[in-house]
Amino acid sequence: MTHALFTRNHLFHRLPESLAEQLYEAGEIQQQPDGTILVNEGEPLKGLYVLLSGKVEVLLPAGLSRVSPVKLAELGAGDCFGDYAFIDQQPASASIRVVEACEFCLIPFDALQSFLDRHPTVAAVIYRNMLQIFVSRLRASNAELDLFSMPLGSDF
Repeated sequence: MTHALFTRNHLFHRLPESLAEQLYEAGEIQQQPDGTILVNEGEPLKGLYVLLSGKVEVLLPAGLSRVSPVKLAELGAGDCFGDYAFIDQQPASASIRVVEACEFCLIPFDALQSFLDRHPTVAAVIYRNMLQIFVSRLRASNAELDLFSMPLGSDF
């Protein structure tokens, strides 16, 4: 039986229950405690992570080019990550750290791609949902950047 939060994920919106069940079964359920680093910036990802419970933070860790970590977002049950890497097949653009013990379904990228190849109509729905998620994130980033910008015509 599919975990309820899995099917409520925005990525699987409008997906028939039987097909959501197939994706859920293609994944592996894992649990991780607070403080666990699930993904390191710059490393390849194993698959798409769908959070079923708990919370994680998306961050750019301190390093040679960053004096301190930069928290980009906090994700909770029903959210997913690894979607950027699925699309562009590039290493992780940020790190993911567990901030509240979590359970997630990890769907290997090859299993996800195989599923989408077998179900082109469903693939169109999932890709559209993914695009809506990306646009939502971009709009939120733009709004945050607006907080740091100076109004046009203002004097220093």
